[in-house]
Formats: sequence, structure tokens, C-alpha cells
Amino acid sequence: MTIKKIVKIIFFIMAVTTLVAGPLIAFAEEGGELKSRIEEKSKELEIINSQIQETQSKLEHISSQSQSLSKEIKSTDYSIQNLELNIRSSEINIDKLGLELENLGIKLSDTENLIKEKKKDIALIIREINQKEKAGVLETLLSSQSLADSVSELSGLEQLQKSLSEEISSLRNLSNLLNDNIQESAVKKSSLENEKLNLKSRKVIVEDQKEYKETLLEETKNKESVYQQQLSALEKKQKEISGEIEELEEKLRGDYDTNLLPTKGTSVLLVPVPNGSIMTQAYGRTEFARTAYKTGFHNGIDWGVPTGTVIKAAANGKVIAAGDNGRYQYGKYVLIEHNNNLVTIYAHLSRHAVSKGQTVSAGDIIGYSGSTGYSTGPHLHFGVYSEPSYCRETRVSSQCVQLKSFGAAGLVPVGVTINPADYF
Repeated sequence: MTIKKIVKIIFFIMAVTTLVAGPLIAFAEEGGELKSRIEEKSKELEIINSQIQETQSKLEHISSQSQSLSKEIKSTDYSIQNLELNIRSSEINIDKLGLELENLGIKLSDTENLIKEKKKDIALIIREINQKEKAGVLETLLSSQSLADSVSELSGLEQLQKSLSEEISSLRNLSNLLNDNIQESAVKKSSLENEKLNLKSRKVIVEDQKEYKETLLEETKNKESVYQQQLSALEKKQKEISGEIEELEEKLRGDYDTNLLPTKGTSVLLVPVPNGSIMTQAYGRTEFARTAYKTGFHNGIDWGVPTGTVIKAAANGKVIAAGDNGRYQYGKYVLIEHNNNLVTIYAHLSRHAVSKGQTVSAGDIIGYSGSTGYSTGPHLHFGVYSEPSYCRETRVSSQCVQLKSFGAAGLVPVGVTINPADYF
């Protein structure tokens, strides 16, 4: 390798490391103490998460009971307890992420200093090589007092070139390490912002749950008989609304041009709930659907997740609705249109995190799970609609997902539903 080529490589690496590193802040606190504090926060999170699991088990147990005022109150109380634990978890996680970012700052600063020192060492070696190469092989042989001295001089040049190669390799490794640390820092900063959003949102959801409990007790006068009367009226009205929607979607599925269906495949959509969430109802003519729905058909997938669970966009897209059906149908929902001829719905939310017209990326927080609308307990109903690409321009066709009015439920999304499991 010639000296010119080596110098070009050096300048390239120096330029990249300077561009990537930018101005970095040195932190005073020692890494060892920071790691100890991070471990403490991790242990606190483990305890909180264990308590969250206990509360969730109570929620799951009570969800299997028949609808009653007592069940509704207990379920709301457990949801509030679970949310307050999640709020504490968010607070601890925010502290932990802050410490991890501080620790990364130290690593970044140390790596930058090592890179600076490495550049100095390389510059010195290059100068020595330049001086020896300028002298030339013949001049070295003539100026040396003996053949042994000449060989020694030439060997020294070879050794310098070998050292230069090793230093370049070391600099490249440091540059890669710096890039890795910077990328990790960016990920943690994003996580920190998300956790701050979760904390803020869950505090609002807790207040909503407390208000709901007070309203429920006031409306029912804390009497089971009044609650059952209200529940009976609600179920009757919901049955009428859902019956209309189910029949309409059943007809749409039958009339739909199957050639327009998107190709099935894994990883087309992300699962919108956290890993480990339990699916409580599948898509299609399930055993539950045969008795629960007029058409015997369930148009989505349900996951049993606690109120306030983060719900994420399944793919890149545009929010075409962030609606609320009140106590009927989907309750609070988000409808997202994607570029792959799919539309997704996220229903029974406790809170929206996006608004109509907003562009989202796969994995973005779009809302928080709940039990709004017609629901027997906290869960996420996730549905997928198929629609032709021209629907992104206009929604006049019956093959497009449309928002239709259904009395007390207001605007409800209706379209050709397909099995979400075919696209995970």
C-alpha cells in the first residue's frame, strides 16, 4: 500500500469520525456509580412489574364473571390500581433512561478522546514514513555505515508501515464503536420521549377512570337493579347497531372482488400490542362468535390487555379517523390507511394519541387500550380491511372503507374485513 493511498484512507476515516461525533459533552460522574444506579432502577422496575402482573391477574379473573355493578366497580378499581403502578413504572423508567443516556455520554466522550489520540499517533507515523520514503532506498544504502545498518533502516520503514496499518484498523474500530454508541443513544432518546408521553397519557386515563366510576355510581344510585336496567337497555340498542353493521360487512365480503385482496405474507403488519399479550378471540366464525354475533362472525382479533397499554401502528400510514362511538360498538378508535391496500382499526381505546390526517410510522404510539364502547373488559380489538388503491383518492366506492352513521353510535367504520393473522 502506497503512502498516498494510506493518507487518503486516513483522511476519509478522520472526516467520518468528525462528522459523526460532533460536539460531545463530557460528564463528571464516574461510570461505575452510574451503572450501580441503573441496576437499582432495574430492580425497582422488576418489583413494580411483578405488582402489575398481580393486578392484571385479578382483572383477568374478574373479567370472567357475569356483568354486574359490583364487577364493574371492582374492574374499574383494579384498572386504576394497574394504571397507577404503570405510572410509577414510567417514572422509574424515565430516571433509568436518563442515567443510561448519561452513561452513554461518558462512553462517547471517552471514545472521542481515544480517536483524537489515535489520529495524533497516525500523524506521527505518517511523518516518519514520509521522511524515510523521501530519502529513498539508494540514499539509505549509501549513507549507512554498514550493510547491517542499511537493512535495519529498511526494516524500520517496513515496521512503521505495519504500525500504521494497525493504527488505521484500531481507528476504524473506534469509529464503529462511536457510531454504535451514537445509534444506541438515539434509540434511548426516542424511548425516553415515548415514556414521557406514556406517563402524561396514563395520568389523564387514571382521572378518566375515576370520573367514570363516580358517574356510574351516581347514575345507578349504587343499586344493582338500576345498573341491570341500564345494561339491558344498552345491550338491546347495541344488538340493533351491531346487527346492522355485521349484515352490511357480511354482504360486502360476499360481493368483494377477491382479485383485489392483498397478497398474504408475514411481516406485512406489526402486532400492535406488546409481546406476550394474550389473544382472547380470533378472527372469523369462532365458537364465541357463533353465539355472540348475529352473523356468527368476528371481524377482527382481540387481545386482553390492561387499560393504558401502549398500542402501536401496525404499518406506515395516514390516520383517516380518530373517533368515539360512546358506549356503543368500538368506543374510542383509530383508523389508519396504509399504502399496501390495507386499512387497520384499533378499538376500545381509553385514549387517542394521534389525530385525523396525521402521518404515522410502523411502531408509533397511536393510542392506549381500554374498555370504551361496548366491551366486557379491557382489551384491544384489532381489525384489518382490504380496499383498492384508488380509495386513497376517493371513498365513493362500496369497496372502500367508509364511516357510516348508526344512530347513537355515531360514525362507525365499515368495510371488507380480512384475517389480520395472515399478515403478521
